[in-house]
Amino acid sequence: PGSGFIFPEGELPEEMPSAAGTLRPEAVPLADFEKLTRIPIIIYYGDNFPTEPTSERGQDNWRVRLAMAKLWVEAINKRGGDARLVHLPEVGIRGNTHFLMSDLNNLEIADQVSQFLAEKELD
Repeated sequence: PGSGFIFPEGELPEEMPSAAGTLRPEAVPLADFEKLTRIPIIIYYGDNFPTEPTSERGQDNWRVRLAMAKLWVEAINKRGGDARLVHLPEVGIRGNTHFLMSDLNNLEIADQVSQFLAEKELD
């Protein structure tokens, strides 16, 4: 996701400034947040964006969204959920944008998704 990360009321992480503006977590009632703990979740992020702040809006935008996504996954799992974030370069897959289905290695990504679905018996 690029935005819209929700967290339980009273448990919001810090806002994350970037060259594209500030990414703010959204608060929801705990009961609503806990619904996320009842379903398996996987998020994929491509590469080609920085790990350190930059003045380039588009690149810095994805940097903070990846950081917020990691906090979101942690918050779900802390409450017994089953969320996973895959940053593709960290698993040896490179050359991806935020539009994975149109990338040249889209079949490799589809295989990753299929494995997840099979693992969760959702195939």
